[in-house]
Amino acid sequence: MSESDDRPPLHVGDHVHDREQDRDAPLVVVAMLAARADEHECGDGATVANYNEEYPADDRVVEAVFAQRTTVDIERVQRYAYPRSRLRLETPVHDDEEGED
Repeated sequence: MSESDDRPPLHVGDHVHDREQDRDAPLVVVAMLAARADEHECGDGATVANYNEEYPADDRVVEAVFAQRTTVDIERVQRYAYPRSRLRLETPVHDDEEGED
């Protein structure tokens, strides 16, 4: 899978931004899927790669939500699937140091 060495790994709970959208709309990572962008279907028969042709088709798929401070149940929020390289890490939920959170 395509994974650039200069991109930090993402984890569930991390705050990220869509490189193609407004920076005032942060997302929260809710799932790191094993599927590649060209394998994961969006529900209409198209894949994540079909919707993101400018990103590597072999990118891992990340599911994220636009959670607000008032969000009580994140399971009820619409999930969006992105190729990993489309998302930029803003605030990690875990430290990079081993054993620290």
